[in-house]
Amino acid sequence: MTSKATNLTDKQLIQAIFDALEGSDTRYGFFLGAGASVASDIPAAKELSEKWLEIIDESTSVDTSKWKKDPAKFYSEVFSQRFIANPTAGEDELRRYINKATPSIGYLFLAQILTETKNKFVLTTNFDTMTEDALFSLKNAKPLIIGHESLANYLSVNSSVRPTIVKLHHDCLLSPKNTEEDTQKLPEDFKKNLNPILENTHLIVIGYGGNDTSIMDYLKNNTNRKPIYWCCRDKKTLSTEVKNMLTDKDFIVEIKDFDRFMLMLNDKLGFDPLIDQEDIKNSPLVVNAIKAVENYQKQLEELTKTNELEEDEIEAIKEQLPAWWDYELEVRNESDIDKKDEIYKEGLEACPDSFELHINYAIFLSNIRHDHDKAEIHYKRALKFDSNHVDTNGSYAIFLSNIRNNHDKAEIHYKRALKFDSNHVNANGSYAVFLSNIRNNHDKAEIHYKRALEFNSNNVNINGNYAAFLTHIRKDYNQAERYYMEVLKFDSNNANANGNYAQLLLIQGKNPQAEAYLNKAFEFADNHKDLLAELWFYRLAHYPAYRSEAIKRLDDLLADGAKSRGWDFSENIKQAEKQGFESIELLQEYADKISEAKDA
Repeated sequence: MTSKATNLTDKQLIQAIFDALEGSDTRYGFFLGAGASVASDIPAAKELSEKWLEIIDESTSVDTSKWKKDPAKFYSEVFSQRFIANPTAGEDELRRYINKATPSIGYLFLAQILTETKNKFVLTTNFDTMTEDALFSLKNAKPLIIGHESLANYLSVNSSVRPTIVKLHHDCLLSPKNTEEDTQKLPEDFKKNLNPILENTHLIVIGYGGNDTSIMDYLKNNTNRKPIYWCCRDKKTLSTEVKNMLTDKDFIVEIKDFDRFMLMLNDKLGFDPLIDQEDIKNSPLVVNAIKAVENYQKQLEELTKTNELEEDEIEAIKEQLPAWWDYELEVRNESDIDKKDEIYKEGLEACPDSFELHINYAIFLSNIRHDHDKAEIHYKRALKFDSNHVDTNGSYAIFLSNIRNNHDKAEIHYKRALKFDSNHVNANGSYAVFLSNIRNNHDKAEIHYKRALEFNSNNVNINGNYAAFLTHIRKDYNQAERYYMEVLKFDSNNANANGNYAQLLLIQGKNPQAEAYLNKAFEFADNHKDLLAELWFYRLAHYPAYRSEAIKRLDDLLADGAKSRGWDFSENIKQAEKQGFESIELLQEYADKISEAKDA
């Protein structure tokens, strides 16, 4: 029997997927059968059936001649007979294969496609976890897994963020369907919720023989579905069931195998290599594994900052942390600056290759000692021992920009940090500030603000910085207020956030509402002279009763070196003029002095 489907080459299909990447509503999904997992060391239906048939022949007198003609086609019947006394034993055997398996290279290429493109859906008859394992290993991605028909209502055709894996025969841990009775009918919940997906998604079938009557009937009867691209090694071997199901809007594509097809598709889509041949330690799999370990290490480090820890708890944490951390913990528990310095020196003598101690000491030297030359020596030593560390590159970038005014070199390190962790919250947040304040590239800055908040929406500093960006750059006061409220929800006593939110209210002429936030900012500002200069400027501009005191306070603060480089007071000045402030020149003079950039 000849199929009505059109023949395509694998290169034609790959080109079609590439063509739909940009400026097209076309989406592709993948339907994976057991053949896709063979290279992951999970036996295909044919191999399992043949193995089980031998046991059936040895233990029963059942006629297996029909099954032996096409073992894969009769997988369910063979399974039912082999494990007739205890179906659970069959499920346990399959789980053993799955537990030992690791995703083949094709699944890693698939993980890139699922995370980097709009093509998010995988349908599969497999029970295994190869797709989700690859997603986590390569991208630390968390897919939506529909491993049972009871979860089918969570399917959404509009899913454009999270990869979605639909296991039509269930997950290996959720009553997997193996028997003939189990696979005779596709559950109605699956049909109902898959309909809108298949009406919007072109389906690429790989490694599937079409031996499940329930699935084949569903695909055949779904007249509103998008085209199917049925991939096989040899179109001459397609079963009658497959040929009957495919229509004149469908395609037959001969491919070498799953891994090789995904290799060439990945190459066409232009993704970064999975393996860095120059330095294998920089490969995405290694970098992601290191990131996971570092994340747990940071959690342990955060535990040491808890004042309620008992001595035995601290000792237990030390056992989990590297040797250099003992010295860092001593530094944090010491209040005397000179003694902190000595502890860092002792630590570096004992752990000279610890990039962590070098970077922490560099920050201490720059921020506390103001010994920038010596700080830079330790920044460079930290990078010598780990040139790709995200926090090291990010901290050094801030130093280069803020202290050295070497913005070009700073940007190199920002980009290096984000190359190794494009989702790093602090690196994205700091780079956003740099892009806006230094490069005046506000559109790109906003991308990085949003990326940072996507991965940590509760970050106080980034919410506050983004709110200031929305205030001064976008003039979007409603959105700015939303983000200031986020900051104050998590840290109601944050002096900087209270002061900045007061400014937002003041430039809108809401002086009475602003006063409470301004007073709270003063209450918690302590001796932060730069912030105090901003706050006294607001009182000078908007509250006449404070005028004399504000001028005196500002003069004292400015004489003491207070400054807030680049801070924008222009809207305050405009509003003050509207409210009748008679000496705008005086306001401008103070604004210029406060925001003036001076050498450190």
